Amino acid sequence: GYWVSFGAIFAISAAFVLIAILRHHVLAYHANLKLISDDLALEYGEAGCDMKKFAKDFRETVEQYGRDNIFLLLTGPDGNVLLEESANPEVVEKMRKGAGDADRTYRLTARGGRSREAPMSVRVRKTMLPGGNILSVGDNVTNDERHVRQVLTVLLATCLLILLVGRGVGIMLARRFTAPLSRMAKAARQIEQGDYSVRLSASSENREIAELEGAFNTMCGEIEKTLTELRVLTENMAHDLRTPLTRLKAAAELQVMGVAPAGNLAETVSEEADTMLSMINMTLEISQTEYGINRTPTEELDLVPFFTEMLELYSAPADDKGISLKAHLPAGPVAFCCHKGRLQQMVGNILDNAIKFTPDHGSVDVRLTACPVAFEVENSGPGIEAKDIPYVFKRFWRADSSRSLQGNGLGLALVKAIAESYGGNVSCTSIPGKTTTFRVVLK
Repeated sequence: GYWVSFGAIFAISAAFVLIAILRHHVLAYHANLKLISDDLALEYGEAGCDMKKFAKDFRETVEQYGRDNIFLLLTGPDGNVLLEESANPEVVEKMRKGAGDADRTYRLTARGGRSREAPMSVRVRKTMLPGGNILSVGDNVTNDERHVRQVLTVLLATCLLILLVGRGVGIMLARRFTAPLSRMAKAARQIEQGDYSVRLSASSENREIAELEGAFNTMCGEIEKTLTELRVLTENMAHDLRTPLTRLKAAAELQVMGVAPAGNLAETVSEEADTMLSMINMTLEISQTEYGINRTPTEELDLVPFFTEMLELYSAPADDKGISLKAHLPAGPVAFCCHKGRLQQMVGNILDNAIKFTPDHGSVDVRLTACPVAFEVENSGPGIEAKDIPYVFKRFWRADSSRSLQGNGLGLALVKAIAESYGGNVSCTSIPGKTTTFRVVLK
């Protein structure tokens, strides 16, 4: 398409150039013929129809322009030849045959020129003179027309050359621009076959192609990350569901063998069903929060009395382990627009997690700030290894040291989902063997 368009544009441009050249030559023909005809007509009038004197002017004009370049003919009203100056009888004969058509310009072809056999082109202008005589002036335009044909040949050859070169350049450019797309198509087919690690190498193409490749690599990375997380999530959920199902199966087998009473089976089924439902409900709630499906009404809360209530609620389990639960709250109000129940879930999960991992007679400190609206929960204890911190907010993830404790690894994932639903973020820092701090920034 580019090749044809380029050729068409050049052809149109060449046609305009050729028309301009032709127009220039035609105007030059007419101007030259008019000049000679007007001069001879003026001399004819000055000679007073004296043919001898006018014949002298004829010869001088021919000598001035050359006998091979100019042809003069004077005919009477009846068509008889009065004066003739020409080196080519064929040209004069054809001029005489057209003598009856006065005041016009026409073109004729005859044999002549240097080789005496080559075709000759002559432009003829006819002018009516006083007394009914007709003056015919012929101008040899063979060289001019040959020049026009040469220009036309050059334009056609150039057009053909440009079309061929344009085709080659077009194919080269097309391959250059489509090569990255071909690589992307190949990579997409690899992804379709299950190879999600494929990436496009850095390209030296133009900026738009480089941006497209970068977006493609980013998309591939996100797909691979999502699928990896989904696989890990599935494996962890299967692992956590296997334990209550194993207990249910064991209780049912004991009941079948008559070893355990029916009441124990019902109690076990109820407990394990609650565990599985809690896990499934929390997983569903995290997903709904992350994708904004669970839209809850909001209200403006003063976080100072809110945290006071939360600390009173968790003071009993802290006292059971002899843990010092301290609050550092601002003197003035700290307003935040949120859903109270969701905020209770977030703060409660962090406090429950802190108390659970704090050893007996340890401490838990809660700090609230107004600008920005944020809170920290710091607890003493074994802490978290630096290599484990990036995973603490993943679903079902639990450190090796915490697998013996009760829980399913979903609490902190829910905390992260709720914080981000309010445009905030949550982070964790830890000094192994000393303290662990969870900080939540609410925007």
